[in-house]
Amino acid sequence: MDLCWADLVRYAARQLGDVELARDVVQEAFIQVWERRRGWRPRGSARAYLYRIVQHLVIDEKRKQGVRRRWAEVQQWQDSPRPATPAEEFDAKVLADAFEAAVAALPHRRRDVFELVFQRGLSHAEAAAVLDISVQTVANQMSAALRSVRQAVSATQGGQGWSG
Repeated sequence: MDLCWADLVRYAARQLGDVELARDVVQEAFIQVWERRRGWRPRGSARAYLYRIVQHLVIDEKRKQGVRRRWAEVQQWQDSPRPATPAEEFDAKVLADAFEAAVAALPHRRRDVFELVFQRGLSHAEAAAVLDISVQTVANQMSAALRSVRQAVSATQGGQGWSG
């Protein structure tokens, strides 16, 4: 597997634009292979298996970066002349955590579609090409994903009686 390391890091670095982050992602991929070694049933090469894991980890990392970037933008856009209260900061953190948890809880294919379309900005046709599925399947999965995320986030907001 040492032969794959450099190629995997280059692949992840091209996707992420950060060599150190790419090394972390590839290391995580090797850890996942090790943790799943008993359940792995080879259907292809180990190299392809590692690339697939790295691909999913890169998508996850981009999703996290997108959430962090949007969160930072929201913080900059606030025109509030006063700093946020601890309760407001807590509410915002709960909301962000609920969003991330809702996305993470989506079924695998639905999460892939959501990340490609909503978080990476691909069109339905582009996402369909990446995932090798129909445009209609992308539309259906996206609709279901949005409904699930909205429900999870609104349930979190409804449970907070202390904020207005």
